[in-house]
Amino acid sequence: MQMKKLLFLLAIFSLSGAAALAQGSAGVVKVSAATVKVKKGAAATGVVTLNIDGGYHINSNRPSESFLIATALKIQPQAGFTVGGVVYPRAKLQKFSFSSKPLSVYAGNVALKFTVRAAASASNQTLKGKLTIQACNDQQCLRPQTVDVNIPIEVN
Repeated sequence: MQMKKLLFLLAIFSLSGAAALAQGSAGVVKVSAATVKVKKGAAATGVVTLNIDGGYHINSNRPSESFLIATALKIQPQAGFTVGGVVYPRAKLQKFSFSSKPLSVYAGNVALKFTVRAAASASNQTLKGKLTIQACNDQQCLRPQTVDVNIPIEVN
């Protein structure tokens, strides 16, 4: 009887881990973009915020190991706007039980910043972006995902 209980509990824990893995990285990383307010012919700073659930981290934009999935935000070109390169925050070096050396990661709230310049003819638009992430905890990594990001632009 003890063995059956043990096997049952093991099956439940295995299934819950599989469910978390199937959920993917986007399930533990909430992504939001603030409205960018920019004047015609001027530039403004845009911000995409990542809120990473406690106990999880994502690799930085420059991972410590070549096989790790880098965090990357790509913003698609849009007529009337010029978008500068994304500025990533400084990563933390953190040691995990599965790695022999510290890894370059983000945890908690992370702000990815970029510059948007509006042409004199620009009007309100929504910039489209793609964010690639892979969330991990100290035991496993969830499957990497690319998440659509909509960035509202309000032109004055």
